[in-house]
Amino acid sequence: MAVDLALAERVRALLASEAPRERSMFGGLAFLVAGHMTVAVGDDGLLVRVDPDAERLTGDPRARDAMPGRPMRGWRSFDVDADTEDLPELVAHAVAQVRALPPKD
Repeated sequence: MAVDLALAERVRALLASEAPRERSMFGGLAFLVAGHMTVAVGDDGLLVRVDPDAERLTGDPRARDAMPGRPMRGWRSFDVDADTEDLPELVAHAVAQVRALPPKD
């Protein structure tokens, strides 16, 4: 899997104030905040840490299981690109989920 470089650059800009670490994971580029994977960019969109009870995100028609055939509670893949208007909202939601966890760093 390649990385959508335009999407990765936009996510990088959105996370700039969080001082994320970047790491190659799952065939894509993962962004870690406070030691927790927050979002990951691949060639087919964005893997996002979500609140499993956030129906707005988990029921989004662009969302699909993070790993087909293997449910991962708290993670959804979104078919988005760098021009997606609500990308800041998706990234902010993921950061809020990570901020609710104890830091790993």
